[in-house]
Amino acid sequence: MDKLTLIDFPDDAARVNALLGGQVDVIDQLPLGQINVVKSNPLLKVLDSPAGGWIPFTMRVDQAPFDNPKVREAFRLIVDRQQMVEQVLGGHGELGNDMYGRFDNCYPKDIPQRSQDIAKAKRLLAEAGKSNLSVDLVTSPVAAGMVEAAQVFAQQAKAAGVTINVKKVDPGEFFGDMYLKRNFSQDFWFGDNYLVQTSWSSFRTSPFNETHWDDQAWSAIVNEANATTDQAKQCPLIQKAQQIEYDRGGYIIWGFPNSVDAYAAKVHGFTSGKTFIPLNFFAFRNVWIGD
Repeated sequence: MDKLTLIDFPDDAARVNALLGGQVDVIDQLPLGQINVVKSNPLLKVLDSPAGGWIPFTMRVDQAPFDNPKVREAFRLIVDRQQMVEQVLGGHGELGNDMYGRFDNCYPKDIPQRSQDIAKAKRLLAEAGKSNLSVDLVTSPVAAGMVEAAQVFAQQAKAAGVTINVKKVDPGEFFGDMYLKRNFSQDFWFGDNYLVQTSWSSFRTSPFNETHWDDQAWSAIVNEANATTDQAKQCPLIQKAQQIEYDRGGYIIWGFPNSVDAYAAKVHGFTSGKTFIPLNFFAFRNVWIGD
C-alpha cells in the first residue's frame, strides 16, 4: 500500500454511507444495527472480532448512594446481562461477570456467573435504606453500544423500583471537567491483562480511577502479585483480587462487546484481534488492495 488517507466523519451514518457509497475502503466501529446491511452487500466484508474490551457502568464508591456496598451489589443484580448482549450488542459479544481482564491467563473461571435477581436487589436496597432510589446516569456516544446500554439498564431498573435518569451528553462534555468525577456514569476500556488494567484504573493514585476505588486489602494483594513473575504464585493472587472486586467493587461489567469493523472486499489482510482496538490495532501494515 503506497498511501493511507484518514477521514474523520461526524457521525455513524456518515461513516457507514461513505463505505456503502465507495468513498472509503475501510471503517471502524460499524454500528451494530448496520451489520446485516453490510453483510448483504457482496462488495463489503465485516470484521467481527471477539475481544476483551468492556463498556462498564461506573459507581463512585466514595459517594452516596454507592458508598454502600449493598447498593452496589443491588445494581449489579438488576442487570439482565443476556438481554444486554442480545439487545445492545445484537448478540455480537459475550456475557460479563463484573471482572475485567477476560483473556488474562489468570482470569478466574470458577466464580459463579452473576445473573439478574430483582427480588434480592430490592431486599438489599431496602436494607440500605434506599428503596425507590432515583439516580442520574451520564452517558455519551463515545463507544458503540454505550448509550444503548444506559437506556436498556434504565428499563431493567424499573422492576427493582429504581429510577435511572439517563443524561446523554456529547463526547466533548463527557470527557470535560466532570470526567472521572461523576457519581454514576460509563466508560470504555480496551482488553488489557488484569495487572496492567489495575494500574490505569483501580488504585487510589491511578490516572483514571473513575470509581474512586481505594481498598487497602485489595491493594496489598495486587501489589504482591505485581512483585512476582512466577505465574503459579501470581494467579491465585490475581484471582483473590478479582473476587474482591466482584464482591464489592465499583464496576458493573455486563458484557464484552465484539470489535466490529467493515471494509471493501477488495481489501485483504485484516485479521481478528482481542484488544478491542479497531481493525486489530489498526493493522494497515498487513493490508493490501487487490481483486
